[in-house]
Amino acid sequence: WLNYYEDKRSCRAKLQQNFVIMVYFCIIVASFILQFLVCFQRDIIFLNEEVCVANKTIDVHRVCCHSHIVTAFVVPDLLILISYLFGIYLFSHAETEYLSKLAEEVFTKTARATGEQFPKKLIVTISAYFLAGIAWIISSFVLRLLYLVAFEYWDSDMIVQWNNNFEISGSIKQALIALSIIGFIFLDLVYAASIINYAIQSELNVYLLKAIARLVDNKLYRDLDEAYKEIDNAERNLRVLNGKTATGASLVIFNLSISAIVSFQKLEQLSNGKALPPHNLAHSLFVTSLNTLLWAAMVVFAFVQASRVTAAGLGLKRSGVSRRSRPFQYTASQQSDLDSFVLYTQAVKLRAKLFGVPVVPRVMHATVAVLCFVLIMMARIDLYNPYQYV
Repeated sequence: WLNYYEDKRSCRAKLQQNFVIMVYFCIIVASFILQFLVCFQRDIIFLNEEVCVANKTIDVHRVCCHSHIVTAFVVPDLLILISYLFGIYLFSHAETEYLSKLAEEVFTKTARATGEQFPKKLIVTISAYFLAGIAWIISSFVLRLLYLVAFEYWDSDMIVQWNNNFEISGSIKQALIALSIIGFIFLDLVYAASIINYAIQSELNVYLLKAIARLVDNKLYRDLDEAYKEIDNAERNLRVLNGKTATGASLVIFNLSISAIVSFQKLEQLSNGKALPPHNLAHSLFVTSLNTLLWAAMVVFAFVQASRVTAAGLGLKRSGVSRRSRPFQYTASQQSDLDSFVLYTQAVKLRAKLFGVPVVPRVMHATVAVLCFVLIMMARIDLYNPYQYV
């Protein structure tokens, strides 16, 4: 995902980079095909009505993969493939130097506002995001292995059947599952790269907006014209964040949201005895619960970052209003200039967006409160109560 079209390196280096991109693309497509063949997806739990019926009795060792093919395989696979291709376009064609320029600007403004030559907190935060992405990929891989054990999907006796004439079992099925597990690692890299990239850019914008607000509050600008330029530049940075970067992240968030919701719904069915009985019900409930939390954590993380950007923008707007109430800080500026600055800061759009919709902190707080209320009520009325004593 580098700028290999505008780079002045040798043709050999460019061909090598293109080759790596195409190999990764082929691995992703092959992973999709393998998952489809063995009917193995992140959030699939086979229900009683989905298992094969032979001689009017349920065969718990034979699974028919015939329902929800489009929504369970085709749509998620297309979304993640589009996310990968969009990432290639984003980092190879569109404003490739934007991130480095933004980081340089953030470091400069933060050092000027705080007096620190090296913003250690920012470096630690960005490093923590990278480590969190790696931990998420490892957790996803471990959960895939636990899933195979919990639902006995790895057992050689378990047969995957398509229609009545095609079935996969034994060592062939196990080999295909092992390859699909490896393919999941590459898919998780796409997920993590999109979300972590959005989170890091959001964090940089948060620090930039806070630095500008502090510079305005402490009258560290020579005049209001310099503040105008800085705020206008911050708005341009947010337009990039809300454009290409948010589009790629939104595709991944949509996919992860579906997985989290479906996994939660399967957890409810599993707890109520509607799913295919596994060997260890407690183990299966545990794995399914972790699945739900894993997908939901990435979605919540992206929305929290977007909310923090909007909160930083609101803080900068409040700093603009405070200049009107404390005009003696800018004695060289006329009263009309201060009024214009207040109007400008209130009119400028300093909000983060996902799916093209502004993410507002108070709306996020209300959403969390409603979700907590709904989950508690579902547990109380036994719509969802895996442990029967919650």
